[in-house]
Amino acid sequence: MIGMTDYHMHTVLSDGKNSHEEMIQAAIAIGLDEIGFTDHLCLKPVDWAISEVDIPVMAERIEILRERYQDKISVKFGIEVDYLEGMEEEISHAIRSLPLDYIIGSVHFIGNWNFDTDKSLYGKWTNDRLYEMYFDLIQKAASSGLFDIIGHLDIIKKFRVYPESDQTELIEKTLKVIKENNMVVELNTGGMDRPCKEFTPAPSIVERCYHHHIPMTLTSDAHRVDQIGRHFETAVDLLKSIGFEELVTFQNRERGILKI
Repeated sequence: MIGMTDYHMHTVLSDGKNSHEEMIQAAIAIGLDEIGFTDHLCLKPVDWAISEVDIPVMAERIEILRERYQDKISVKFGIEVDYLEGMEEEISHAIRSLPLDYIIGSVHFIGNWNFDTDKSLYGKWTNDRLYEMYFDLIQKAASSGLFDIIGHLDIIKKFRVYPESDQTELIEKTLKVIKENNMVVELNTGGMDRPCKEFTPAPSIVERCYHHHIPMTLTSDAHRVDQIGRHFETAVDLLKSIGFEELVTFQNRERGILKI
């Protein structure tokens, strides 16, 4: 995986199992040239996101390790932020002082329900309605101006929950909003190890991203050292087969290009 990047990973500061340094060393061992840390920031009271007191600790730790390993790997400072409708100003305030390279905006909540970990409300609505509510939030996240990357675009399918009818129109509308707001979409390979057993977004949506000229970046959503760069060869093969020739990189919220 020489020359590759992995822009989505978590440490013990949120819900990961390893330290920043352990993740860096593992990434070097498999030949990555660049990685980005993206611990969770969520303005709801959850136990899987970074605590407020640890935010300056995170920033200091990344800066120290970035310098320590600069001759071996490029370390980027990212963050994965939950989009919460109606809390846009609070989210902006929470992140504006951080020296971030990029921000992943993700949707894990529909209202107060964390559908990513809590299965209890599946079945309350039709799956078509569930998809409509989820992708409406994705559209609002993309339109918010808060984020650089949309995280795991179709994660609503995580537990093999699929719509009853064809949702092509909803997906197309969502991708148009993403394009209009100049957003990047991540190809998150972590979905292969979730119940859905599929990249997020699905290959069919990756094809539509290419059609709409939506740029992509490549991520593993690693929560442990052994998940870094997982399924990347398959992902790169998919991207190339569709027509992608490059991925997006970031520094100081500015984009760069990585040829694949």
